[in-house]
Amino acid sequence: MIFCTGCGKELHETAPMCPQCGKPQKAGTVAHPAHADANAGPLWPAITSFVLGVLFMLAENWDSGKDSDTTAGYVMFLIVGLVLGIVSLNISKRGKGLAITGIVTSAIGLCLCLVG
Repeated sequence: MIFCTGCGKELHETAPMCPQCGKPQKAGTVAHPAHADANAGPLWPAITSFVLGVLFMLAENWDSGKDSDTTAGYVMFLIVGLVLGIVSLNISKRGKGLAITGIVTSAIGLCLCLVG
């Protein structure tokens, strides 16, 4: 269901004009703003995944002497970033670019930690 651009009454998506006020409806009339983001999903998993991946890349460049505890901490954060990116791709329609970037940076970071 969509809302009339003239009177705001609810009407069917395919209605060429509003049955209440008679105003012609444009093709592709948007849904009511309150319902527009109802199925969009949360954005925080994508942002968190992105931030964790980027923080690892920055920390990797600054940290010259890593011990096993530091590497284990990096791996835990990168796994969280990877999982949040994958979850975000599956549950949210928003932030797909951030989620993909978070997945890629987390996967690269995991490879760097496990190889080096």
